[in-house]
Amino acid sequence: MNMTILERGKPYPLPINRKEGAAAQFLLKSGSILQIILPGMSAKEQTALRSGMIKSGFLYNSGSMLFLFQFYGDQGKPLITFDAPFDARLIQDKDRELHNIDNAEHRLVIEIHAVDEKKTLRALRLVTLPPAMTLAFLSAVQEQLAATDKPGIMANWMQRQPDELIETTETWILGK
Repeated sequence: MNMTILERGKPYPLPINRKEGAAAQFLLKSGSILQIILPGMSAKEQTALRSGMIKSGFLYNSGSMLFLFQFYGDQGKPLITFDAPFDARLIQDKDRELHNIDNAEHRLVIEIHAVDEKKTLRALRLVTLPPAMTLAFLSAVQEQLAATDKPGIMANWMQRQPDELIETTETWILGK
């Protein structure tokens, strides 16, 4: 078994499939990662990604799912908001880990990896989804696995700004 070591300020060793934005790589046997690529990351953004409050929610409709993550700065105001599509059907069965909810306090653990334009790891953080969000997400995943997409839903969401979309859905504070 190969172990990957992540260290802030060092080159990011994992594959990156985009030039900027966020990718929800959740429910993998190796864990759940929110990979953020942020070119020109400022010191304030890096601090928000490393230690600021995070509000998150997701939209789900007919097989389409879009996560929204809002990172707060030291002034207690939203600093950056990302959207990240998620589709459990794209994960091969052998690589996917669906969690059973054994109790009302079950939390999904997510690693946050924030990388700059030079592919340097600038922020690394471990957070948990609150129990209610974990249950809502895993329930939506079960629906998604059996769903057939309705055309246009994701395209409609992607035409809107993430900070506008997050206002339209229930959000939770991560780690609480």
